Amino acid sequence: MLLSGFLLLSLPKTGAPLNSRGVKGPHRLAFHAIQVSDSRSHVMLKGFVSKHYAVLVIVASLVVILLLGVGFTSRPSDWAGWMQAIGLIVGLMAAVAVPAIQRRQEAELARKQLRDREVGYARRMQYLCGELSELQGRISLNLTHLRASDRHSLKYTLQDYLHRLFESHKQDLNDDRVVLAHELRQVANDLIDELDSGRTDRVVFMALEKRLQKLAHRCQVNAAMAERS
Repeated sequence: MLLSGFLLLSLPKTGAPLNSRGVKGPHRLAFHAIQVSDSRSHVMLKGFVSKHYAVLVIVASLVVILLLGVGFTSRPSDWAGWMQAIGLIVGLMAAVAVPAIQRRQEAELARKQLRDREVGYARRMQYLCGELSELQGRISLNLTHLRASDRHSLKYTLQDYLHRLFESHKQDLNDDRVVLAHELRQVANDLIDELDSGRTDRVVFMALEKRLQKLAHRCQVNAAMAERS
């Protein structure tokens, strides 16, 4: 064994040069895999030991230290009883605290999911309102130059908008957004009626523009309230 070890040490070093981390080139991939695995383990451990469990661990540690301090002042024959008492107390603490922590975490997760859903609905409504305002402005700007084919194409664009508005908010139960969606549908239908009529009454389009401006402000307020909830 000594001879084989000596022969191995005496072999010429023909490996690749060390990189900046002191690792040979052919082993960079393995070294990187070890780093990734270690970082993932650290993230999993950090996620498992949350702040709620950290408090439980600290309190349990203090109780154990206190009981150990009292137990070691007693006779050695009583130490087994003290160990059993410590285990029982820590077990009771865990049995009471862990379910409470889990319920609190579940409630926090549900609240976060509800907030994210509300913010998503509010931002989508704000985007749809802006889309309709942009479409109304484009129609109003080119009102006198619209041909029959242009009106037909714009009408189908508005019908597609109405379909997307319905699909994106058909499960939205927020009272304000239900009203906003209803009023946006009314404006879109009024635009379709004007395109079908062939009229070029700018007074009507100015009134629609004012309605959309008010709706845009209400959508902005609704989005801000959803983010603060």
